[in-house]
Amino acid sequence: YIEFCKSTVPAALDLAGLHIVIDCANGATYHTAPNVFSEIGARVTLLAAAPDGLNINHECGSTHPGGLQKAVRDLQADLGIAFDGDGDRVIMVDRHGQVVDGDELLYIIARDRQRMGGLRNDAVVGTQMSNLGLELGLREYGITLHRARVGDRYVMELLSERDLCLGGESSGHLICLDRTSTGDGIVSALQVLATMSATGRDLRELLAGMTRYPQAMVNV
Repeated sequence: YIEFCKSTVPAALDLAGLHIVIDCANGATYHTAPNVFSEIGARVTLLAAAPDGLNINHECGSTHPGGLQKAVRDLQADLGIAFDGDGDRVIMVDRHGQVVDGDELLYIIARDRQRMGGLRNDAVVGTQMSNLGLELGLREYGITLHRARVGDRYVMELLSERDLCLGGESSGHLICLDRTSTGDGIVSALQVLATMSATGRDLRELLAGMTRYPQAMVNV
């Protein structure tokens, strides 16, 4: 599995000199994630990588990024990566300690796929909850955002219906069908790191073309 994850990015990718803090949410990625990123050359600091069967997602991981944000700032790391308990979601933290959510990661990957000529039909799939800034930012580059109902099953359905390869949710559940068959947090994170390496830009610089709009979620 570790080798499969590494195979989703160019073999020449070298993360030497990059210090990454990884929050494994005391879940499924605790053993594989540190190996994936360290074998590509990164210096890895681990958080929440000691599951005991009860502490999964407990005040850690992609749903509780506060600890990761603090660690990135305190250690002056280059970025942070947080997975959720079952490893299908990922969010990131830039070197200033600011969260980069699923919408923003989708923007980065979509722009890079377009740069490489691999964005099928110049469109991606988001959801009804995707930030308006994502839609407008992609539109500037001729990329259409199709909105599905909330839930990865609906994102997958629309990807199939529209013959597209890239979709995701604000929560960080991203689907890169040109790399794997389902949502995978490690694979998604690797796509972003490969973009950083290829362009020589950090997370915040890669988001220069996207402005998040104020957004509130209300449960009814």
